[in-house]
Amino acid sequence: MLLQVLLLTAVASNLANIIAIEALGMVPPWLTAGKIAILLAALLFYVRTDRPQLGRYAGILLAVTTFTFGAAHLQRTAAWQGLFDTASFSGHFGSMIALKFASTVPLLLLLLFIFGSASRSYLAVGDLSVKAEPIPWLGIKANSISWRRLAILSACAIAGGTLLLTLLTVTGFSRPEQLGKLPAHLPMILFLALINSVSEGFMFRNAILAPLRDLLPKGQVLLVAAGFFGLAHFYGAPSGVLGVFMSGLLGWYLCRSMYETGGLAAPWIIHFLQDVVIFSTLVVLGQLI
Repeated sequence: MLLQVLLLTAVASNLANIIAIEALGMVPPWLTAGKIAILLAALLFYVRTDRPQLGRYAGILLAVTTFTFGAAHLQRTAAWQGLFDTASFSGHFGSMIALKFASTVPLLLLLLFIFGSASRSYLAVGDLSVKAEPIPWLGIKANSISWRRLAILSACAIAGGTLLLTLLTVTGFSRPEQLGKLPAHLPMILFLALINSVSEGFMFRNAILAPLRDLLPKGQVLLVAAGFFGLAHFYGAPSGVLGVFMSGLLGWYLCRSMYETGGLAAPWIIHFLQDVVIFSTLVVLGQLI
C-alpha cells in the first residue's frame, strides 16, 4: 500500500519537473499532460477495484495537478500579466498567490464533497488543547505541552531562525537599505502571507492527510506529506537538496500538528508567521518594492 501511495505522490509531485529541468534545462510541454494521464488512469483503475481509498487519493492528486497546471498556464498569459505590475512586491507575489488561492478553492470543495464534513477534511480549526505527542529529538515529552502553546512557540522559533539565516547569508547582519519601507508594505505582507499560508495548507496538507489518514500509519502519512512539500521547494531559498530537506522537515512538522489537533489552525499559525518573515525580508532587501 505504501509503495502505491509513494508512486502516486511521486507522479503528482515536482520530482519529474526537477529531473527534466536539471537534465534538459526545461520542462517538456507533454510532461504535465503525462502526469495527468497517469493519475487519471490510476483513478479509473482503483475505482473499479476494491481499493476506493487509493482511488480517492489518486483523484485528489489529479485535481491538485490539474488546478496547479491551469494556474501556471494562466499566469504566463499576456492578459493576466497585464493586470499586475510584476516589478513590484505586491504585483509580483499578488499575481502568483491570487492564482494559487484560486486553484485551491475547487480543491477545498472537492475535499468537502468526498469526505462530507469540514472536520474529516481537516478544514476545521481543530483542538488546540490537545497535548503534543513526544518528539524526543526536539525535546518534546509526552503530555508536556499543548499544541496551542507549541504552535505559537514553534512559529516564533521557525520565523526567528528564518530571519537569522537570511541575515547571516544575505546581509551579513548589516542594516538593510530598504528597512524604512517595511511599515508601508506591512498590510500587504500580512494579507499575502495569510492567503499563501492558507492556500499551501490546503494543497500540501489537507490534500495529503485527509485521504491517507485511514490508509497508512501516522509515521508514513507524515513522510509522504514531507516529501511532497519538500520537492515543491527545490527551487526555493535555500535551493537544491538542502532546500528539499529543510522544507520537507517543516512540512513534516506542520502535517504532524494538523494530524494531532485534527484541524488547520496549528499549522497555519506556524506557516503564516514564517511567510510574514520571508515576505518582509524580500521587501527590506530591496529585491521587490
